[in-house]
Amino acid sequence: MKRLALLSLLFILAACSGHTIHRVEVNLLSFIPQNQRQGELDLTTAQVRFPDDPAGQLVEVPGAEALVDGRLAIQVKLENTGTVNAHLSLDVRMGPGSDNDLYDDNQGDFSAISQSVDLAPNQETDAILILDLQPNTQAFNLVKSGRFRIGVEVSMSGERVQYTLTQADMLLRLKLFNLIPNP
Repeated sequence: MKRLALLSLLFILAACSGHTIHRVEVNLLSFIPQNQRQGELDLTTAQVRFPDDPAGQLVEVPGAEALVDGRLAIQVKLENTGTVNAHLSLDVRMGPGSDNDLYDDNQGDFSAISQSVDLAPNQETDAILILDLQPNTQAFNLVKSGRFRIGVEVSMSGERVQYTLTQADMLLRLKLFNLIPNP
């Protein structure tokens, strides 16, 4: 009788584990050197990229073919330290792992999220860009490939703006039992 109860319990646990969703959190901010996370945009330097490489950051996610959904969140603190209004454009770019320039609209790279911010003199704000990775979208399919590149570009028109990249996280939900082939 004990064996039957134990066997039943094992079958129930095995069935439940097939529906288990695993969370994978990737701190993309850790890939960017500390000295590149903050600085100043001015008339001579009106654009900055995170990371400071046209190819962006290569991200490899083993088992990403089991992706169910996910979320990308990027936050940049901006402060207009100039004497005139400033207009900022923020653009999160993604592309395949083989792309060597995320910002040229070639080799499959694209703008995943973009946002504009206007700041009066002495005004500050946190620009938060969130992308939900849902099935059958371009960003979802790219992440599901398991090897992709990501980068952020901030452009300014104005006099002077201080910036600090404070968050860059990717949360992926994976159903690892989807990796087991069906007979």
